[in-house]
Amino acid sequence: MNYRMMIGATLVATSALLAGCGDKPDASATAQPSQSAAEQQQIEKYNLYVDVANSLTTSFQEARENYLTQQMPLLQGKEAPTSMRIENDILVDRSATQLDTAAAIDAPIVEIDAAAKDFSVALKALSPLSHELNNYANSKGYLADNGDKARQLSKDYLAALTLVAQKEAAFYKGLGDRDQALTKEAFDKAPKDTVAYYRAGLIYYGKVNNGDASVLFAAPNDPAALEAFEKSLALVADAATGWNKKVTEQSAKSGKSCSGGMLEINDFLGQSRSLIKDIKDGVFKREETGIMARMSSSNIVNSANRYNSKYSNVINRFNHPMC
Repeated sequence: MNYRMMIGATLVATSALLAGCGDKPDASATAQPSQSAAEQQQIEKYNLYVDVANSLTTSFQEARENYLTQQMPLLQGKEAPTSMRIENDILVDRSATQLDTAAAIDAPIVEIDAAAKDFSVALKALSPLSHELNNYANSKGYLADNGDKARQLSKDYLAALTLVAQKEAAFYKGLGDRDQALTKEAFDKAPKDTVAYYRAGLIYYGKVNNGDASVLFAAPNDPAALEAFEKSLALVADAATGWNKKVTEQSAKSGKSCSGGMLEINDFLGQSRSLIKDIKDGVFKREETGIMARMSSSNIVNSANRYNSKYSNVINRFNHPMC
């Protein structure tokens, strides 16, 4: 299980979450020079990159893992496979084309550009193998030849898919680095002790905590990982307190009720604190074998899924107008 991908996949499109419930800015506070053509191009390019990532509901890393665990075992014998599925085939060419379109925009994004080009090259190498096997799977050709073509192409397909998964991971890292930088910039520029400031703080510290969570789920019994997670969660909680106070004050002045998404925020904080308690109680320290070992691993995955779900709910709430 790739915890970093599982947790990080929700981050790539959230750098522009500062719309929604908040201060009504006055002209003097928001008046800025119009964006240059270069800045507009960079935004367009970044949005294309984000759209590539958002379109991949199943990552190629997950597709590779699924092929290894679900499809490869069916090809071990000489009999026809009972089923066959090639994931993400429709997105191979589409993603490569969009990456190339973004790369053609003359507005450098140093965190992403090189990784995006490598990702596109790997996708193009995967394309013919993916399409051939996908057509074969959808037409159930394996029932006609007992799976011989799948066995013949499987090694090359898996090698190409593995390379795509590696390049995809580097692309996601670049997106994450860029997203983190943009989020911190928004937080640093927000006027202190305002709705905008605490909103930006929630988003920025939430991302920091999310990164700490990926490390923690990979090593749930590492004291340093737990300490980092606790510290960033405390910053999220502090920002949430300030956010709630400002939104409540604003609601009182306007006469319009606004919860500010505190239901989702508190749910996230509660789940994260329960996770901390479980770790301190030694829930993941059991060194069992066999069935008990699998159960312990399942507990970690389930905890990661719960955390990720609560975090996604907060992100989704901030992605939509709340007042």
